[in-house]
Amino acid sequence: MREAIEERESAGARLRFSRSEVALLVVGVLAVVHQVDHVLRADHSGWPFTASLLVYPVLLATLLFRRRPWIRLGLVATLLVALQVTHMFFETPADQYGTWAHGVSSALHAIGRPNLLGISSPALGIVSVSVSLVLSVALAVVLVLLTGEVRRLRRVGRTAAVIVLVLILLTDLSYGWAAASTGSAQWARMVVWQGSDVLDHQRFPARPVRTRQPAFRFLQAPGADRLPVRTVPVQEDGGVVERDLAEFLRSTGTTAFIAIKGGTIVSEVYFNGYRHDSTFASFSVAKPFVSALIGIALADGHLGSLDDPITKYVPELAKRDTGFGRINLRHLLTMSSGLAHEDPYYALDLRAVALQDTKIERPPGERFRYNNINTILLGLALERATGRPVSAYLQEKLWGPLGMEADGSWSVDSEKSQFEQMQAGLNGRAVDFAKFGALYLNKGVWQGRQLIPRAWATASTQADTTTDPSPIFQYNWWTRPNSGTPNDFWAQGNHGQFIYLAPEQDVVLVRFGIEYNYTHWPDLLSGLARRL
Repeated sequence: MREAIEERESAGARLRFSRSEVALLVVGVLAVVHQVDHVLRADHSGWPFTASLLVYPVLLATLLFRRRPWIRLGLVATLLVALQVTHMFFETPADQYGTWAHGVSSALHAIGRPNLLGISSPALGIVSVSVSLVLSVALAVVLVLLTGEVRRLRRVGRTAAVIVLVLILLTDLSYGWAAASTGSAQWARMVVWQGSDVLDHQRFPARPVRTRQPAFRFLQAPGADRLPVRTVPVQEDGGVVERDLAEFLRSTGTTAFIAIKGGTIVSEVYFNGYRHDSTFASFSVAKPFVSALIGIALADGHLGSLDDPITKYVPELAKRDTGFGRINLRHLLTMSSGLAHEDPYYALDLRAVALQDTKIERPPGERFRYNNINTILLGLALERATGRPVSAYLQEKLWGPLGMEADGSWSVDSEKSQFEQMQAGLNGRAVDFAKFGALYLNKGVWQGRQLIPRAWATASTQADTTTDPSPIFQYNWWTRPNSGTPNDFWAQGNHGQFIYLAPEQDVVLVRFGIEYNYTHWPDLLSGLARRL
């Protein structure tokens, strides 16, 4: 009788869950909630068959290997590390929050895709991030408890596990602090925002650039909602293959494709979650706008001459180094200033960077070197010469007169500084950027009005080495002097933003995208322009 009772008690003891197993069940519930969040966000980061589903067999294995504490410990530790790495570098809390807060995915592979609930809810964004955080903490607690069940590790191991738990909590809290500090700390932007992407216009503060009614709308040819050709030759693996244009544009991450011939839209098609009324970050396509404003400011008398030294408008530079007096506005426009390379994309005060961090590397006028600090200095000169923010000057001289369909915005470095990101921060609709291209195609004339001096529009886009060292880059426009289409020119921005102009065909092409994903866009666009 006594032996039977002891056997039943022993069996009951084996059936009872330990504290670590109860904690594992809690982890399982949180994992399910997290998976449901993945599915509802519809960003393909966790559904239907991706690595995140491995959490379930791992949890099951930890329950099955009850008598193999080392295996259970290793499985939980691996799961914890994988979760932390994933949420720090691949599916960040900013991505999770953004998909709910903005109503569409902010993961680059699913950018612009709406969540399944079709709502914008910052509260759900907070819940989503909180579930991920609690899941990480719960796994760390399980790790501590499991370590205590391994006899050889009870003291040293538990201490180590507690240290791991504390480090994870500190890491998560630090990340949260960084997320709350992106407006006041450059390091926080680098940690939370990581590399730049096409949703940066949602992250940076910005100045509005208002349009003016009535809005100008291009005429539309019949079938303008379709692509102009079915296939296109594409360079692949050292050869040329014919690819379906729609599939090619979609697969390369294209978000907008617009073709205008003779002032009429012959094709306007959007991909990957974008629409006609979407906002597009233009990145370095902003540079030709700065160039245009320089030309207008010269005509208005705000600036004297392209031969003026930058120190005429920014005299502080000469106090730091008299060599700045040899750098003129033309050197800055043609990227031949000789300044050391600077790319202060996440800087909180671009004026301070321009005034304090710029260094002279070589004499000006000797060599072309693409450098964002040149455009920042031009913007600083514009701001001081016109006595107003550059975005306000753009609104008055171009955005309003062009009759843009919607207000644009110009991202600024910070709420405190309020200086426009001259090199990269102009945002608006794709069709409105096409209007800027059409303006240059018409030598600065818009509906009978000369918005940009004709001579300036010509000088900005013609290959010429008499005043600068590069035949392929003029006043912030790229050119094709040694190609079969030497009169074509284009604006180009990071991640694959293009305004391509073929004057002989009277064609404007716009390609915006999530990424380049193809290295021969100018050649492809040149060929398309000649098939319209």
